[in-house]
Amino acid sequence: MIIVETPRLVLRELTPNDVGALAEILGDPAVMEFSTNGPCTEDDTRKFIDWCLESYREHGFGQWGVADSSSGAIIGFCGLSQVDLNGVQEVEVAYRLARAAWNQGLASEAAAAALAYGFSQCHFDSVIAIIANRHIVSARVAEKVGMKIDTYTKYRDWDVGIYRKHLEVDLRIS
Repeated sequence: MIIVETPRLVLRELTPNDVGALAEILGDPAVMEFSTNGPCTEDDTRKFIDWCLESYREHGFGQWGVADSSSGAIIGFCGLSQVDLNGVQEVEVAYRLARAAWNQGLASEAAAAALAYGFSQCHFDSVIAIIANRHIVSARVAEKVGMKIDTYTKYRDWDVGIYRKHLEVDLRIS
């Protein structure tokens, strides 16, 4: 099922048919350098997709496949997940793209679409991004989509910045 389309991307629910293409991306050590889980095997990717499918059923959202709109090829994932951050339930936006998709503004395009969906369709008050302090590129993506640093903490033994974006409410009176 298609969740949202942007000028260059389609965010859609992942399916078991995506295991091979996504495993190739998530198995790349450069793509997974800042993942607390490290590079994924095909079995890890299958479990990740199963987790996404469960999230779609349980919450109505999850990590979605990011496909190139012209070819339909999966180039990564981006979406929204429930996460426990220091005992508090939060909604996190996350993104991982194949190296061939880097430096084109695609992560920002996908993250902006996921955030817009979260605010308009899921009615979240705020969404966070958990970013390793050393991951300057990911921090730049978060800032580009309007997220601001909220705090610094530890997450799965990593030093991370918590970026947050709040629902923007138009307070103008007509």
